[in-house]
Amino acid sequence: MAVNIRSVLEYVPYFRGKLVVVHIARTLLEADELVDALLDTDALHEIGVRLVLVAEGDDASVLQHRADKCEIHAASVHTPLSSGQASMQRVSEIIERRQVAIVASGTCGRFDEGSVNLAVQLGASKYICLQTDEIPSRAGQPIFAIPESEVADTVSCPCLHPEELLAAAKVCRRGVARVHLLNGKQRGVLLDELFSEEGVGSMVHADSYREIRPLHEEDIPELLSMIARCVADAKLVQRTYESIRDNLSSYYVYTLDDTIVGCVALYPYPEEQCAELGCLFIKKSYEGHGYGRAMCHFVEQKARKLGFVRIFAVSQSAVDYFRTRLNYAQLPRTDLPTSRLQALEESGRQSEVFGRTL
Repeated sequence: MAVNIRSVLEYVPYFRGKLVVVHIARTLLEADELVDALLDTDALHEIGVRLVLVAEGDDASVLQHRADKCEIHAASVHTPLSSGQASMQRVSEIIERRQVAIVASGTCGRFDEGSVNLAVQLGASKYICLQTDEIPSRAGQPIFAIPESEVADTVSCPCLHPEELLAAAKVCRRGVARVHLLNGKQRGVLLDELFSEEGVGSMVHADSYREIRPLHEEDIPELLSMIARCVADAKLVQRTYESIRDNLSSYYVYTLDDTIVGCVALYPYPEEQCAELGCLFIKKSYEGHGYGRAMCHFVEQKARKLGFVRIFAVSQSAVDYFRTRLNYAQLPRTDLPTSRLQALEESGRQSEVFGRTL
């Protein structure tokens, strides 16, 4: 996939100053594709990411030689991590002087104790495994992101490389927020993974990578910009800064890595014991991942908790979505609350009404 320059610029402040441990499989150390990964690490280093490259096995000289050819500002630790605290201290000294640290793990495996302990002790925000096999998948579909708390349930069903997911979850529980499993034979995989919200590998995370949260007032300009095209195409009703601000508690956004990718609103009609699901929108590049359905279920649960007995939606562009994806029943306009019916008729829009009992 091509890295979007906009995504890169958004992520640069997030990554600057963070420590990332990249564990490189023995089978990848002499592969041609490693050059791309090393050039990617150099780019990360240039924007202020602190990096440790761990070569699987007893010898990091091959990795150091290849890093030298890529003109990476790196220094090697001459003893492997398995030898104890002295090598870990040397790694710390190298990254403190703003070089990339290169060290051998001293053993086999992607999640050896020395490498994981290094990441935990140095406060790494990411532990990345560059490997030569495919990433975990289930029913033929790649597992791109999964909370650590859901890994056990996921691997209880047949999936590819369940042991990798379980090991990654253990690393998260030890304090590393995110563990990435990447196919290092895929060119550009590091930047594609880190500078896009969806990524191209499997990520096990202990933090709120995906979240539906209330809209904040400072989010309003971004929301207006995001939905502007759909408003222009008459797919969404025109909204202003003031109208959103005055109903701020009704709006929610779907975020990936704190980037807003979708929105939804829940407008209450307490006298009629119902609520409207409105302003449903997902950025085009994020369609097809179930985010819209997740937001709809979210506001349905909100409406239920508020004591409403039914929910409805008014739309002229998402008719098939409400009818076939969400299984909402088509309703006559007269089922709308009086004030909402009046607003719809005054708008002149040829919208249809859908709803369900909660």
